[in-house]
Amino acid sequence: MCGINLLLYSNNRPVAKETILKMNKALDHRGPDAQDYFLDQSCALGHTRLSIVDIEGGSQPMFSHDRRYVIVFNGEIYNYQSLRQQLEKQGAKFITRSDTEVVIEILRLYGKSGLNKLQGMFSFVFYDKLSKNVLIARDRLGIKPLYYYRDSNTLIASSEIKAIFASSEVQPRLNQNSIQQHFNYQFSVSPYTAFEEIYELPPGHFIEFGEQQSFKLNQYWDLEFPEDGEYETDDVKYWQDQFEEALHSASISHLIGEVPIGTYLSGGLDSSTMAFLLKQHYPKDLHSFSIHFTNPTNDESFAYRAVAEHLDIHNSELTMEDNRSGGYFGLLNNCIYHLEQPQRLAVDIPHFLLSNHVRNQDFKVVYTGDGADEILAGYDCFRQDFMRSQGNILADEKARQQLYLTEFTQYFSKDYMNMLLQLHQPENQQNTINRFGCYPAWYDFWQILDEKTESLFQTPKHNESSQMAQLAEQMKPALQNRHPINQSLYIETKTRLPGWILWKSDRLSMAHSVEARVPFLDHHLVELAARIPPNLKLNEMDEKHILKKTVGNYLPIIPGEYKKRGFYTPIKEWFFSAQHRDSLNQYFSKQKLEESGVFNPDTVQKQLDSLLKMPQPDSLNSYYRTFQLEWSLMLVLTTQMLHHNFVTKEAPCFHDI
Repeated sequence: MCGINLLLYSNNRPVAKETILKMNKALDHRGPDAQDYFLDQSCALGHTRLSIVDIEGGSQPMFSHDRRYVIVFNGEIYNYQSLRQQLEKQGAKFITRSDTEVVIEILRLYGKSGLNKLQGMFSFVFYDKLSKNVLIARDRLGIKPLYYYRDSNTLIASSEIKAIFASSEVQPRLNQNSIQQHFNYQFSVSPYTAFEEIYELPPGHFIEFGEQQSFKLNQYWDLEFPEDGEYETDDVKYWQDQFEEALHSASISHLIGEVPIGTYLSGGLDSSTMAFLLKQHYPKDLHSFSIHFTNPTNDESFAYRAVAEHLDIHNSELTMEDNRSGGYFGLLNNCIYHLEQPQRLAVDIPHFLLSNHVRNQDFKVVYTGDGADEILAGYDCFRQDFMRSQGNILADEKARQQLYLTEFTQYFSKDYMNMLLQLHQPENQQNTINRFGCYPAWYDFWQILDEKTESLFQTPKHNESSQMAQLAEQMKPALQNRHPINQSLYIETKTRLPGWILWKSDRLSMAHSVEARVPFLDHHLVELAARIPPNLKLNEMDEKHILKKTVGNYLPIIPGEYKKRGFYTPIKEWFFSAQHRDSLNQYFSKQKLEESGVFNPDTVQKQLDSLLKMPQPDSLNSYYRTFQLEWSLMLVLTTQMLHHNFVTKEAPCFHDI
């Protein structure tokens, strides 16, 4: 696991060694074990290394045996040993024991088609010294990051945006359209980022850049769902057996490396499954890592302690207190420096601290349960979409209203249900379907902050985002004739999964030089999950049905029976109470808000005043109204932190060089 950099000039301008060293320095946290670079007149490759596979011999940049090709690689190839055996039978010779050298040989022999042979998480830059061509690629699901900047004379790529800024070739400017999208979607719409002219390489894509400045962006993989009704079988045992086998296979394949492996454990179904699988297959004593909140509203120790005891694994806890000495503003600012995007929640802070805790326990690698919800319909939005489909069966408007406001209020607040009733009016549903090609399960959730964004931005907010419209058009062909659940799951793989779930998983772990592995997103398992009939993913209101059936008997009985619980942390208490006004003024003063040029200071102040006056929530409805304001103000605060870190150049990447 590493950090990679590319700086390429197309006008024969030589690259200064100092520039690639600055870019590498900005990625110190991704690779504290070694740093190196390669220069070839107008091209420079940089690498920072976190040594996990072939610790002694896997240094990068790495060359092919004939020295023609050079690569900087970030990630893990889980099938590299079997690929190596195949290549050796074809006469290939290897100098190291690393997976990176296997990737070089695959690309040397097969070119870009070799990408389909790789099982793992990765991003890399592959350079041909003879032709001067560059191949840049990213794994299928977007587990590992890759960003780029391009103008008529320059191509820059990196694992993180801060290294692109460290090159001094690009001046940081917030992309106000992207910032506004976070108030709906919780992520930047791919390929855009929070910064002007900085783009994300989409998952499952590669870039070819050659002579005459030819720039080609191509897709080598996409997730395919069967057409509705065309499933291999409806035999539940068949699918359960297939799924269980794939789960075990993924967990075993991810065990590569020469360092200890642990696992995050929240007590939810997904992380508990990972703990169970590791206990089955990891040959050494297993350690898990959990977060204990002293605030009982957020604490889940009752669950993860029960799982750890049941599986007989050593569990280490990180304790989080509301009244932390020094508060949480500094930590949040550090998180935003690493995340490089606004956030509507404060869950980043515990994850950030937990990865530091893991590293302090001398672990470099942890398994996580990320991805299970995204491939098996595990969120509330999938349940509420089932509710929408049930409401659509009722022709009478009053009957539908009765259904929403009685049967389902155990799940959602009355204010939210009234919003859903409006969004689910036949005409409004059809407008949404026309835009996306289906009714995305997340669509209702995307509207939660709409009423809070009126007059919030200095530049008027456009409800019809050209960024999302562009992505929606690209997704439509893959949605035709698919089941509604599968349509939404496909959209998930193009939006929230890479744009938020995997983004924060990589950044918050690598901030402390910890590699997070996500077996649920092994592409073989993901492709199998796509073929499973939808009713085995969401069985009426029971989410991740097949996963519960597969592993439920191996886990202890806990309160809630592993029903999906959102992971939340205090927001008002940590950032927006009266005692934090001085800390807030660093970002919320009229001067600071005007300097960033994103938000209307008067509207921000009104929202803050409203939140400060709100009593402690005592119902679903009051809780809903509170978190609307909390989420809006968190997005404002973290955008202001982005501006402070990057636009005003206060971040370490501009100074610690």
